[in-house]
Amino acid sequence: MKRFILPLATACLFFTSCTTSKIAYKHYGPVAVDSTQAITIDAMLLKFKAQPTNDVFTFSAPLVGVCQSAGCWVNVQPSNGDLIRVRFKDHFLIPPATEINSVAYFHGRAYYDTLSVELQKHFLEDAKAPQSEIDKIVAPKIELNFVADGVWVKKSSSKSKK
Repeated sequence: MKRFILPLATACLFFTSCTTSKIAYKHYGPVAVDSTQAITIDAMLLKFKAQPTNDVFTFSAPLVGVCQSAGCWVNVQPSNGDLIRVRFKDHFLIPPATEINSVAYFHGRAYYDTLSVELQKHFLEDAKAPQSEIDKIVAPKIELNFVADGVWVKKSSSKSKK
């Protein structure tokens, strides 16, 4: 009997915890993202730098920034510390309230882009950066970007009492 009670109690705790926390994905964009094909952001960078003509990827990464004006871009950060801006093809949007550190799966194309001073300042304004940071932008810069045609954002919510 004791051998039966412990596994039963463990199973009850497992199923109870599953009902109090729900993990779901929300899809954005015209292309459905196949998360089973996703590689890490670091692996994507290595592959792209080794062969820039092969520029279409599906990768996963936590979000480190979201456009606060309209949800028209997000930032992700590989282990080398450089931010990569992910813009959305055909201007689809994600909610600006999307939580930082949410895990996202992206499908699209990596590319280098020269960002004008005006565009850099615009991105900082979208991010609600302080004016002192915006004023520091004085020269164009080249950065790695990614244009996504599909995004899945992992959203975690719990049914806890507030």
